[in-house]
Parts: sequence; C-alpha cells; structure tokens
Amino acid sequence: MSKFNYFTYKEKRLDNFTTDYQQDLVFDLINAFSLANNPFDSALLLQDILTEVEVKNLAKRLRIAKLLIKGETHEEIVTELHCSYATITKVRIWLDNAGEGLKKVIAKLPERRKISSPKRIPGVGYGLPQILDYY
Repeated sequence: MSKFNYFTYKEKRLDNFTTDYQQDLVFDLINAFSLANNPFDSALLLQDILTEVEVKNLAKRLRIAKLLIKGETHEEIVTELHCSYATITKVRIWLDNAGEGLKKVIAKLPERRKISSPKRIPGVGYGLPQILDYY
C-alpha cells in the first residue's frame, strides 16, 4: 500500500463552487437556523448537522466571546477554558470588527439551571436536547 500524498490530493472545496452556489448554501443554512423556533429544535438541528467536536468548539468560542464581553482577561479565559491565546484573539477580532450578531445573542442568553448530567442515548446522538432544562 502506498503512502497518501496530501500535496497532490485535490479535494473539492467550497471555493471551487460559483459565488451564486455558495450563497445558496449559506442561505439554506441561515434559514435552517431561523426555522428552529425553540431551544429543543435548535439542539436537534445542531446535533444532526455538526459533529460532537464541532459543537464543542463552537460552544467554546461562544463562551470566549461571552467572557470577553464580560471583561475577563485573556489569562483568565485561558485558565478557565484551556484554549489558546490565538483562539481568544480570533474571537476578539470577530467581536471588534463585526460582532453585532454575537453580542446580540449573548445579551439574550438565559442562565442555565444546574441539572444532573445528561445521559447519552445510544444511536440517537450525544445528548444535546437532554442538556436543556426547558421541558
């Protein structure tokens, strides 16, 4: 078996699609999120379209933004979330340059009530709907 050569592998990337097609993809994604009218539906949608690692990474970025808005330092965030300074800086740049959406959502986030750990349901996903305490 020969070694895989990453330098010659040509994967079809989104950049190879026309601008119009890329906009159609984003249009569908935006509207899919807008159709999730409650936290339970949002959790189901996230669970269905993202991997567990992607959900965790997005959740961490959201928390970084929340802590930055709250005024915490980079050092405090690194200690709390075990993330890199580069990630914090990237989120800071997003907030500074075009963070209206993040700021608006973070301002509306409810406080989560502490509940017992959600149980994973085999074959159903990794428990996103179960972490909600709304139902």
